[in-house]
Amino acid sequence: MEAVSPNAFYDSDNRADPPKCHENTRVAVITKIMDWVTHTMDTDAFILWLCNPAAAPETDAFILWLYGPAGAGKTAIARRVAELCEAQGLLLASFLFFRSDPKRNTMKPLVANIAYSVARVIPSTNELIKIAIEADPLILTYSIEVQLTKLVLEPLRLLADQGYFLSGNIPRLVLIDGLDECLDKDAQTNLIQFLASAVIRNQLPLKFLIVSRPEAHIKLAVALASQKTTFSHLELNTDFLPDEDIRRFLTDKFHEIKTCHPFRSGIPSLWPSEQQMDHLICKASGQFIYASVVVRFVNSACNSPMRQLGIILGLQPPINHDLPFAELDALYTFILSCTNNLDLVLHIMGVHSVLQEPGGYDPCTVEKIESVLYLEEGDVRVYLSPLNSLLQVKKALESDRKYGISFHHTSFADFLESPERSKDYCIDAPKYHLLMVKWIFQMLTSNGMCPRSSVHSDLFG
Repeated sequence: MEAVSPNAFYDSDNRADPPKCHENTRVAVITKIMDWVTHTMDTDAFILWLCNPAAAPETDAFILWLYGPAGAGKTAIARRVAELCEAQGLLLASFLFFRSDPKRNTMKPLVANIAYSVARVIPSTNELIKIAIEADPLILTYSIEVQLTKLVLEPLRLLADQGYFLSGNIPRLVLIDGLDECLDKDAQTNLIQFLASAVIRNQLPLKFLIVSRPEAHIKLAVALASQKTTFSHLELNTDFLPDEDIRRFLTDKFHEIKTCHPFRSGIPSLWPSEQQMDHLICKASGQFIYASVVVRFVNSACNSPMRQLGIILGLQPPINHDLPFAELDALYTFILSCTNNLDLVLHIMGVHSVLQEPGGYDPCTVEKIESVLYLEEGDVRVYLSPLNSLLQVKKALESDRKYGISFHHTSFADFLESPERSKDYCIDAPKYHLLMVKWIFQMLTSNGMCPRSSVHSDLFG
């Protein structure tokens, strides 16, 4: 029990306000995941899968990767799926990583938690797991692969040989949320690779739901694992109409504020206006974290909700430096701090910001940014890859020849341009305007050629 992390179970998070899905939101994506969890193969299909797992349809996949940008509401969705599976007797185990918790930002307690859940949900495994631990008391100091094999897969394999998994609804889902929040990237990729091969090797009809941001190393690990087994992918994108869910969430929460807030008597019945609501939904960019931060800030019991919303919309200055997006800014700061070459990343963001300005240097392409900063072709995509959860470097259309940068969060651009919010990560716009002027001058004086010059040294020192 000492090796178990109690807060890592889906229903025992010790945070004051753990992520949850608002009522009647995220229905489409949750339904799609539940269809995958509940789908079972008949005996013939299972045998075919064993012979050629990579050729099986996605509904028969034993691993589903749910991914999306930071703040998209992945953990809230994972929790709701766990709740539904628990109610239907389908949840075998859950582990929720969390980077700020030293007992949840490491891979060490993962297997102990899963084994504990397996023993609790399927009592007949209890004795088998005890025997494995008694046979080797140091088992929890071994690799995650060995631990999973000895404490989870082999006991379940013995039950499978006895026909346990031939019944109907059985506990089959293992949920691993926030894999990217484990501080060891190698451990993340190793776990994905191991699960892909272990499911085939042990011939167990388990289902693993892995939830994370689309980090580059995880995408690569999933691509490699997909060659071994059917690896289903589910991206939290606009296909699931997040704007409609966010509007429903904000509408309900603002109604609660108008009904229950201590200063509700001064709030007009038509507040917020339709224009204000549209502005908030636009700023959210489909990410629930923005909407949640807005509601918490506006609902402060010690302040006027109308004034708080005015601060959010930039109509009024903050009081006592009470910044509305402190939680969101902490997320952006953390992700930026994980980049390998922060100075160059900020230079890329600075040039992009200037190129994106109305009436600026359209079109804003990755190739133009690389030209301005004297980078090699493809460098921008490489240097920005750690920011996959905040932005994308891609072609607008498959037929396009040029790449562009698009932000998942509109508020990320606001963060970069606000010194009070981003501090050391702030984009100094005049600096990059000057850089653009020098670059254009050199382009003109060199007949279209772009040699290295004093511009590069002016920027990088």
